[in-house]
Amino acid sequence: MERMSGRDITEGSIWKNLLLYFFPIWFGSIFQQMYTTVDAVVVGRFIGKEALAALGGTSSLLVDLSVGFFIGASVGAGVVISHCYGARDNERLKYAVYASMKLSLICGAVLMVAGILATPTALRWMNTPADVIGGATLYLRVYFCGVIPSLLYNMGSSVLRAIGDAKRPLYFLIFTTVVNVGLDVLFVAVFKMGIFGAALATILAQASSAVLVLRTLLNTKESYRLVLSGCQVYPEVFRQIIRLGLPSGFQYMLYTVSNLVVQAKVNLLGTDVAAAWAAISKLDGVFWLTMTAFGTAMTTFTGQNYGAGKMNRVRRGMHVGIVISIGLTAGICLPLLIFSRQLLGIFSTDEVVLALGLQYTFFLVPTYFTYTGTELLGGVIKGAGDSFAPMLITGVSAFAIRSLWAMFAPMIWPGMNTIMLSYPISWSVSTILFIIYYNFGHWMKNDGKNRRNQEEESNWQ
Repeated sequence: MERMSGRDITEGSIWKNLLLYFFPIWFGSIFQQMYTTVDAVVVGRFIGKEALAALGGTSSLLVDLSVGFFIGASVGAGVVISHCYGARDNERLKYAVYASMKLSLICGAVLMVAGILATPTALRWMNTPADVIGGATLYLRVYFCGVIPSLLYNMGSSVLRAIGDAKRPLYFLIFTTVVNVGLDVLFVAVFKMGIFGAALATILAQASSAVLVLRTLLNTKESYRLVLSGCQVYPEVFRQIIRLGLPSGFQYMLYTVSNLVVQAKVNLLGTDVAAAWAAISKLDGVFWLTMTAFGTAMTTFTGQNYGAGKMNRVRRGMHVGIVISIGLTAGICLPLLIFSRQLLGIFSTDEVVLALGLQYTFFLVPTYFTYTGTELLGGVIKGAGDSFAPMLITGVSAFAIRSLWAMFAPMIWPGMNTIMLSYPISWSVSTILFIIYYNFGHWMKNDGKNRRNQEEESNWQ
């Protein structure tokens, strides 16, 4: 078969391949996070802490729960596509791209309707403060009106990253983030459109990113081109995307549901606490984006090498990944601790909010190291085609332990510190379980079967 374009990470230095692939994903994730972060900064400074609370913790978590499920599910498409790339199977790659984009369009339509209708009920369930719920409802309903472009962009980016192209999604996000910043300032600070203006700026920026990624997939001459008609049908490829994607989507959702439980408890402590938690959540997001980006890099690295049958290289990549992930964690923790007051001051000038934010930062940030192994090992395991075990581990650690702790521990030891303690406890359990499964689980034992069935799979009809 002809060689396909993209970045081949089945050859050469593991260090170089991982870092050159990771950094564009990381920068892209940072710019993507800036969509909602810029909204929070603008409304927090120009409208007030009630608006910051509305756009921050509660609204962000509901967006994560809905859109995040799909982003997690797109991992399934990425794994299938990276396997096709590693195996040089052009025909299956073409259909995998088509099936993935079609799935994103259908899910986007469903999510738009469900999000608009369910927003008020979800906000009430989360104990959203009365002075916050109106703004949060408005923001979320406008956001869900434009959710289809967001899903199309995320799936299209997953396709490009799976074949090793992490640069163009980064370029698209840089452009659209600039658009979002400009529109935020124009709509909120100049035209005084309030929360509606912030939400409108976000969905217009996301629409521009969707146009750019779709244009790339439709116009490329390479094997991953998006073909809208006449594409050969491989039903088993679609089933494989669903089989790998659904557990990843549920894994992401379980994380978010546990955070929703925490947020509901935080909301009971009042607007000042909710605003401080919203601000630290934005700073906290830098760490999650970094670890998620590195997990994505490990998934694609593993997927391509798994497809090529280079399992020893997969193991060596994991060892290199340990060193990189520890270094990344340290590189994030130190600036967050040293410049915490200045960073929190970006979101609010309220002294009570700042004092609470500093307290939460110094409590939580040093515990990041307990999470370091989760994304690394989860990425390797998912890249080999096992997405069920990571979902199960997440269900135990994040959904069960974190949620139960957040619900019941404050009854015994009231206070915000008790609620925050749910995070390092659940992270530690998650990392330990992933280490056990990586060393003793069956995630690598499907390799021989996959290699024997490779020829059969290429003929699936």
